[in-house]
Amino acid sequence: MSTEFLQKQTRKILSKEDIDEIDFRNAINLIFLDEIPDSTIASFLTALTSRGVSSDELRIIRDIMLGHCFRITPKVNGALIDNCGTGGDMANSFNISTAASLVASASGINVAKHGNRSASGMFGSADFFEYIGFDLNMPENRAVESLERLGYAFLFAPKFHPKLKRISGIRKRLGFRTIFNIIGPLCNPCTNITAQVIGISDPNFFELVSNAMLNSTIKKIFLIHSLDGMDELSNTSRNIMLIVKSGKVEKHEVDPELLDLKVVGKDQVQIKSVEDSVKTTLQTIYGKSTPAKQDIVALNAAVALIAGEKTTDINDGINIARELVKSEVPRNRLRELISCYGNIQKLDLVEKKFSL
Repeated sequence: MSTEFLQKQTRKILSKEDIDEIDFRNAINLIFLDEIPDSTIASFLTALTSRGVSSDELRIIRDIMLGHCFRITPKVNGALIDNCGTGGDMANSFNISTAASLVASASGINVAKHGNRSASGMFGSADFFEYIGFDLNMPENRAVESLERLGYAFLFAPKFHPKLKRISGIRKRLGFRTIFNIIGPLCNPCTNITAQVIGISDPNFFELVSNAMLNSTIKKIFLIHSLDGMDELSNTSRNIMLIVKSGKVEKHEVDPELLDLKVVGKDQVQIKSVEDSVKTTLQTIYGKSTPAKQDIVALNAAVALIAGEKTTDINDGINIARELVKSEVPRNRLRELISCYGNIQKLDLVEKKFSL
C-alpha cells in the first residue's frame, strides 16, 4: 500500500494536481523507508524536480529530514553558527566556506560546519577534511565534544543523516540535481544553531528558501550569491544577500568596490585540481595565499562574524578576519582539530608537501 500511495502522489505531481499537506508529508516520509523500491522513489523525485516545490513543501521536507536525522545539542556559550553552500555553481573554487568557517571560529564564535563530499564540484568540505587527516567516521558524540572543547566541529552529513544514504545513491543514478541539493544545507543537526550562512548557487531559489525558513527557530539566516554565479560572496562581482530574521526578509547588495577589497577577475580565485584546492584552502587559513584568495575568504568570514554577532559591519568583519589570520589562531585551531579528531601526522605530511 505504501508503494501504491507514493506512486499515486507521483501521478498527481506529474498531472499538476494539488497535493494536500498531509499527503505530501506522508509521501516524503515514505521515501525514507527501505520497503519502497528505488524505482518508485526515483520516479517521485523526478516528478518533484520537474514540477518544482513550494516554500511550504520545502519546509515540510526540511522538517521530515530533521526528524530522521541524528540531532545533537552541544553545550556552548554564545552564538553557534554554520556556513555552507548548496554547491553546483561549477565555479572551480577552492573550499572558501571551510576556510572562512575556521577563520570565524578563531574569533571565539562556535561553528558547527555541516558538510559533505562534493556532489558536482571539484572538492567538497568533507573531501578536504579527509585529505588532511580528519576522521569522517568518528562517532557523533565526538562532534559534540569537539564543539564543546574547541568551539568548532565538522559535521559529516552522512553520519548525521544516515537515512539519506540510499536516497543519495538514487540521486546519483538520476544524474540531475533534485530538491535534496537545496535542502541539505538547511538541515544542520544541531538543535541550538543561532545563525546560518547559506550559499545559494541559483538565485532563482532565493525566494523559495527564504520563505521556507521564515518561521525557523534559527535567529538569523544569511542567504548569499555572487552575480557571476558563485554560492559565496565574491570579490569578483557584486553580490546579493538576503537576511531572514524575525519573520521578515531583508535584501542587500554587497559590492566589493565599496568595501576594503580589490575587485579581481574570477580566474584569480579559481583552482585547477584537487591538490590545488587543498593547497589553496590551507594557504588561506595560514595567511600564505594570494591577496585575491585571502580577500574572498576574509569577505565570507566577515559575514560569518556578523552571523556570530562579533560585528555588525562587513568592512569591520573583513579587517577582523585579516587580523585573525595574521595571528595564526585559525591555523592552530585546525591543527588542534586534526590532532584531537584525526591523524595529525597526515596533516604534517600535507603541510610539508605544500611547503606550509
